[in-house]
Amino acid sequence: MAGQDKRCLPLMPACNGEHGGKKARHQALVPVVKQEPRQEAEEEEWEEGELTSHGGSPGAAEALVGAAPAPAPPQIDVRMDMALLHCQACFLPLKPRVFKCEAGHVVCGYCRGAHGEACGRADTHCPELDAVVGGTKVPCAYRDFGCDRFLVYHGAAEHKRACPWMPCSCPQPGCAFLGPPAALLDHCSAEHSRPIIQVRYGRPWTLSLPLAQRWHVVVGQEDRSVFLVSLADLGVAATAVSLLCVRSDGAVALPAAPHFWCKLSVEHPRGDKDEMIMMASAVSSSPLSAGLPVPGQGMFLAVPHLLMSGDVLAISVRIDQLQPPPPASTAVAGGAPAPAAPAHARTTTRRLQ
Repeated sequence: MAGQDKRCLPLMPACNGEHGGKKARHQALVPVVKQEPRQEAEEEEWEEGELTSHGGSPGAAEALVGAAPAPAPPQIDVRMDMALLHCQACFLPLKPRVFKCEAGHVVCGYCRGAHGEACGRADTHCPELDAVVGGTKVPCAYRDFGCDRFLVYHGAAEHKRACPWMPCSCPQPGCAFLGPPAALLDHCSAEHSRPIIQVRYGRPWTLSLPLAQRWHVVVGQEDRSVFLVSLADLGVAATAVSLLCVRSDGAVALPAAPHFWCKLSVEHPRGDKDEMIMMASAVSSSPLSAGLPVPGQGMFLAVPHLLMSGDVLAISVRIDQLQPPPPASTAVAGGAPAPAAPAHARTTTRRLQ
């Protein structure tokens, strides 16, 4: 068990190779937030929206009134036929600009030309419908799991693919759990008696994983991101080890979503560094709706059995949190090249000597 992070890892079958930490030393590393005393002579504060005549001019009062935010327009919940919000040519959700043909069919800008050839000219722009399809909002499909956002109807499907509240499944075969990644931690601990391995980013951690348990949950202490380390037989002489982030497949497309790299390495039980294998690659994302990763697919580390000690796999795991890259349009407009991956973020393998 790691010395410096012992208080954060009550059930973690892992160590980071550090020993001999003292309690006094640990307390010295805890940051102290000191609150500054309030000054006695503070400037007089006025309540928001208060108008005063104490030294204030009528013009100042009018400025305060003019600076008040405009009230939000009233909104209502309605039910309507979904077909009214879909293009009558491609049957996809309408997006501004919306057009209408001579026969009265409402089509999107993409289908305007093709539909005009089949059913008269579709060159009548409908700004009123632009306002409707651009202002019609629906709740997120994962509202029951915690997402409280309302999306413009034609963008709801795109949000659904990347929603951080997309429910994930339990990695245990046959388990019917369905919920957000944060709830998966409590579920695995309470229902399957699995320890939650807590790690910090940017440093290696040695995990001792029983081969009898085919999956292990890892959580990043900095942002509580959930990862899954899975083990699977790769023939009769090796075990495939893979690591993924438990979240929606499209989460990496969100502007503020972090990207992760991982480095997995296994040394010979005798500590001979000439007999080791390693892999470094990007961390993929999955809600586990299809279960555990299929052995031999995607990125994985093939560990020969001669590098294992009995029924336990000792593996070094390092997870790095990267800042999300800038949008492609911004990079092209600025002329700046895309950010390069860190030096350690390359897929490499050292074969046994």
